[in-house]
Amino acid sequence: MAKKKKIVVAPPVVETINEQTLEELMGERYAAYAKYVIQDRAIPDARDGLKPVQRRIIYAMYHSGNLHRKPYRKCASSVGEVMGKYHPHGDSSIYEALAHMSQQWKYRVPLIDFQGNNGSIDGDNPAAHRYTEARLAEISEELTRDIEKETVDMQLTFDDSQLEPIVLPARFPNLYANGTTGIAVALATNIPPHNLGELIEATIYRLTHPKCRVEDLLEFVKGPDFPTGASIVADQGLKDIYEFGRGRVEIISKMEVIHSDDMSQIIVTEIPYGVIKSKLVRDIDEIRYKKVIDGILEVRDESDHRGLRIAIDLRKDANAEIIETYLMNRTELKSAFNANMVAIVNGHPQTLTLIDYLDAFIAHQVDVVTRLSQFDLTKANARKHIVEGLIKAISILDEVVTTIRKSSDKANAIENLVNLFGFSKLQADAIVNLQLYRLTNTDVTILIDERATLNAQIEQLEAILGDPKKLDKTIISDLKAMANKYGTPRQTIVIEEPFPTRVIDKRDLISKEDVIIAITRDGYVKRSSIKSYKSSDTAIPGMKECDVLLGVTYANTLDYLLAFTNLGNYIFLPVHEMFDNKWKDEGRHINYICTLNPDEKILKAFLIKSFKEDVHIGFVTRNGQIKRTKLSEFLALRYSRPLGCFRLLRDDEVVDVAILTGNSDLLVITEKGNATLFNENELTPVGIKAGGIKAIASLKGGDHVAALLAYEQGEKGKILMVTDAGHWRIFDYNYVAVTNRLGKVQYVYKTFKSEPHALIYVRKLSKKEEQISVKLLLDDKTVLDYSTADFHPTPSDKYAKRNLPLPRNSNIQGVYNDTLESVTESTKTYQVAGETQSAADANGKYEQISIFDDMGD
Repeated sequence: MAKKKKIVVAPPVVETINEQTLEELMGERYAAYAKYVIQDRAIPDARDGLKPVQRRIIYAMYHSGNLHRKPYRKCASSVGEVMGKYHPHGDSSIYEALAHMSQQWKYRVPLIDFQGNNGSIDGDNPAAHRYTEARLAEISEELTRDIEKETVDMQLTFDDSQLEPIVLPARFPNLYANGTTGIAVALATNIPPHNLGELIEATIYRLTHPKCRVEDLLEFVKGPDFPTGASIVADQGLKDIYEFGRGRVEIISKMEVIHSDDMSQIIVTEIPYGVIKSKLVRDIDEIRYKKVIDGILEVRDESDHRGLRIAIDLRKDANAEIIETYLMNRTELKSAFNANMVAIVNGHPQTLTLIDYLDAFIAHQVDVVTRLSQFDLTKANARKHIVEGLIKAISILDEVVTTIRKSSDKANAIENLVNLFGFSKLQADAIVNLQLYRLTNTDVTILIDERATLNAQIEQLEAILGDPKKLDKTIISDLKAMANKYGTPRQTIVIEEPFPTRVIDKRDLISKEDVIIAITRDGYVKRSSIKSYKSSDTAIPGMKECDVLLGVTYANTLDYLLAFTNLGNYIFLPVHEMFDNKWKDEGRHINYICTLNPDEKILKAFLIKSFKEDVHIGFVTRNGQIKRTKLSEFLALRYSRPLGCFRLLRDDEVVDVAILTGNSDLLVITEKGNATLFNENELTPVGIKAGGIKAIASLKGGDHVAALLAYEQGEKGKILMVTDAGHWRIFDYNYVAVTNRLGKVQYVYKTFKSEPHALIYVRKLSKKEEQISVKLLLDDKTVLDYSTADFHPTPSDKYAKRNLPLPRNSNIQGVYNDTLESVTESTKTYQVAGETQSAADANGKYEQISIFDDMGD
């Protein structure tokens, strides 16, 4: 009968649930994560200057025999060794760290000897690790020297299969020698590289002068020594790095200006640390392409195996000093290194001063040399004990041999030697294992010499362990040997004065070029080359339909255009910022520089070559308000929007603007032909934001001001006037009498109530302009061309009638103006001597001065 299966009842599962709030859980877990990132990933140990991944790479290559005196090995093999045994993370991060330690433009003392493409200063990535090879650099073996002699503590690897060092012996100050950068949780480090020889000198000085100050150590450590060279400024920021552990140092490229017969060159041979060369070249070339600064012809990267070289070709007449200063300030030819000297000390992150770091390194060296000396002493004593046993055995050789021959086995022989002759078990074991040929007289002499050597070594090691001064001398001797072997001259020059800061006039940065410009009523502006203008078959630029030309003039890219609008604003437009168009093209709307309101129109524009102090701008509004303001107040630094220049009253707008030279007579004309003429000095100059005062005694019957003309004293000439209903009149200006402001109103023409005319265009005609062509825009979009030669001057008492052969029921919408007034250095200005201003106007009313006159926007 079959046996019944025994049923095993599993014990009940007792669940243990620990309840935590999300805040507690996140705080606890995040704290653990932060500690891991700080101590085991991003922040280096002050003792060997290495992050965990770097330490594991170097130890794995050392442990596997991938040394500088042996052939290169594939990087894939080294990466696999590190990843499989020590660092359970992605191969890309390991390979990146390995390649990084080989890059001469990042490490002052490269720790990896690389063969193949390990990246470049242009920001290129290394080749794949299956193609490249590497081995430890010779100096890296100083990091691992004597590690097998228990000089540092070991710990189990991630899988408990073997041991790895907690820190490397690091016989030179690697943290400062190569620097590091890393970002942890709420913590970061950024340590610049230094000169190894200077660091060793400072370490020795600190060892021999424990009470020295930072100032004393700075006699040796001049500052960071970047592998890319360049210059640094020895200012307070540099001192702060070593005194407080945080500071900022300015890095300046090495540049040279070379002059030749046909051009000049700026040659850059050293750039700031951390700057990507290809981006720097691209940034400089972009400045050339956009013509931000005048004179740069070409930018070339001429770097090769001989070193870095960036060539900037300049025009022969270019100001190399200004270009150099501009590029230094606007590109990474000058940059700053913000040092944050944070490292792990005694298991905790610490901001290190220079003294703190040297003390941490010295303490590590004391510990390493002490442990090394203790290890060697133990080993020497053990060997001496064996050697003394062998010498004693040879002295009683016959008895020893007889005893061994009579023994039953090896263990019995050892026991007999211990009991009969007083050997220790270690000595007896060495005697039993001794080969017979070692019993000759020669080998006895060798053993005696070895004992003497061991005695001297033991004495020396005991002295090192027993006397701190001898321990320090040992460290100093070792450091000096490394300085002699691995020390190199400083590459970064320390300068006392910063790069000279020169005030650069923006006009010096502009490409100087003679051009022709045009502006229209609807806000279209254009800049064309003289060649494009002359090759065109018309003097009128390409324009949008129904637009009106306000003016055309020759200009230079160093000039400015001031455009005034009906809403009491002005637009400040540097000529060099105007888009370059062909003369026949439509141009570009001014909105690309500043946005106009939909109902805002440009009514006048001036070319300004010089903002002369004695020149004023006069304004008149539709309702008869007038003012004048100094031209110098219109110079703007920010012009991304229209700038206010007249505080208008309700239902009013600016209708005309004129240039005043200090003693001009102002002719104000209304739509119905009324006029008044008075001197500009009856207007007190007011601020750019102020409103105006009355310009004409009265405006009756719905009349409004239409125009403002300015005449110098003694100036003669005629006036061209055009009305909307088609009346064309040439009038002699000299028939208008000068009065006081708000004086007697005069007439330049009269109108019938049954045939109203409104003045829409007024222009001064000089003797040279008595025969000019004028284009009229009709409301049916037709453009007609008339000449002043076809009309004769008309007396002021003649009534305005349509005298232009316009199509029936057509009115004039606008008149083209083909010139622009300008202000130059040669513009004549006048001052009225002994002039006094009255606060009261002709009606006995006092002017109101607004508090806004002296206020900004």
